[in-house]
Amino acid sequence: MNPRNDNIIDLASAQRSSRKRVVQTLFERHAEALRLFLRGRSVAPEEIDDLLQELFTRLMDAHRLEEKMADSTGSSRSYLLTMANGLMVDRWRKEQVRNAHADAVRNVEQGHTDELSPERIVAAQMELEAIKAVILDMPLNWRVALLLQRMRNMSYEDIALHMGVQVKQVDNYLVRALRRLRKARRRIEAAGEQSC
Repeated sequence: MNPRNDNIIDLASAQRSSRKRVVQTLFERHAEALRLFLRGRSVAPEEIDDLLQELFTRLMDAHRLEEKMADSTGSSRSYLLTMANGLMVDRWRKEQVRNAHADAVRNVEQGHTDELSPERIVAAQMELEAIKAVILDMPLNWRVALLLQRMRNMSYEDIALHMGVQVKQVDNYLVRALRRLRKARRRIEAAGEQSC
């Protein structure tokens, strides 16, 4: 065997081993924060571990990872949170495309076409107005937390800092706000079914 090829193989193996240690360290330091972040973004518990595995697998192949992570713990965490958010958005988009495709196939099979009739447009506008009214009727803290999370995509931690409360309180506000929205949505759907 050629000694030069052996050196190249040894170097590649050493680099891979070094990368593995860096990724392992990042996982040990940041996995729990990433889990909390994803949970705060309403990712299903069974998907969180899949997303983390995908994230850390991608890190193994990331270009110049050691340089990106050499800064401080804060920038490492920011980089990982940005990656996690990107993966989450990618999955959501793929799911939306799959669902839209499945709906289109189902409609074609059933002979339906998706036309926006004036009735559907009016019904959607009425539903939107009803949901707006529910949101405006919420206590201010619930409404602020909900809008910061849904409209600005802020994490629970960022919302807590913005509002000057603890993360647990933000969670409490959001749980109550979402519960009220779900209840209102059920009422709206029930009213729609009765009018048909």
